[in-house]
Amino acid sequence: MNNLDLSVVILSYNTKDITGRCLDKVRIAKEYCEKRLGNNIEVVVLDNGSSDGSAQFIKSDYPWVKLIASKENLGFSKGNNLAMRQSKDPFILLLNSDVYLEEESLYKALAYFRVNLNCDLLGARLKYANSRLQPSAGNLPSFLNIIFWIFGLSKIPLVNKLVPAFHPTDKKYFSKAHPVGWVMGAFFMLKREVFVGTNGFDENLFMHTEEVEWCKRIADKGFKAWYVPTIEVVHLHGASTNFDLSPSFLNELRGIRYYILKHMKSFYLLLKVVLILGLILRVVAFSLLGKTKRARVYIDGLSTV
Repeated sequence: MNNLDLSVVILSYNTKDITGRCLDKVRIAKEYCEKRLGNNIEVVVLDNGSSDGSAQFIKSDYPWVKLIASKENLGFSKGNNLAMRQSKDPFILLLNSDVYLEEESLYKALAYFRVNLNCDLLGARLKYANSRLQPSAGNLPSFLNIIFWIFGLSKIPLVNKLVPAFHPTDKKYFSKAHPVGWVMGAFFMLKREVFVGTNGFDENLFMHTEEVEWCKRIADKGFKAWYVPTIEVVHLHGASTNFDLSPSFLNELRGIRYYILKHMKSFYLLLKVVLILGLILRVVAFSLLGKTKRARVYIDGLSTV
């Protein structure tokens, strides 16, 4: 594997200052990697119709960045697909604008591809600003792990051991490199042949769960996804949504519904009943705990499934 040239793709939407900090970190990691591997790294930023002056800011302050300025918010899936099509290198990194690379992040990731020829898609260890681990990989949805997820049972060690969780939270799962079903789109590095062979994200998914659905098709094509914790980045989780995480659950629920209809259609009616029951249970539980805002999110979720 001689050509380790890389295209870093970043979507920006009304996060001018955060995106600027992200690009500052990318530049440091880019220069470190190019010096050691002798490769070339291009950085592509697609601005999703920001109204905070992000596009002009990037154009004036970061002239080394290839800027694609969209007049509208294309969403995560469509925006990334557009940017990937306009990138050129054999490796692609999809990077959230609220992710801060460490100096060695790009170098370590590309070096891992060079030594592990079974790796076609790579996810890094994500940590919050306080260095706490953010779970960022998991197993593809199945009939059982969807049920355990909606009822909150997948966090029980014995259940997780018997049925690998859709959203693992066990720290042991994130302690070593291993093949996984999906990796989070915040740091999503892949070989270009994976993108070419699978046509990228399903653009019917605007945001959330789109990486899980794509990873399903990636696996169906025989490509392998790996989680590699020796590559660490900081993720300001929620910054791209102004730290309002309530819509995240609803969007994930919509994504799970779409995933079931696309890949598990024969189970849809049964799983729909299960999801409704799980949401009702969550509404009751959080209402009793006095967490009415959280309960309202689950009430809204009932109309989603």
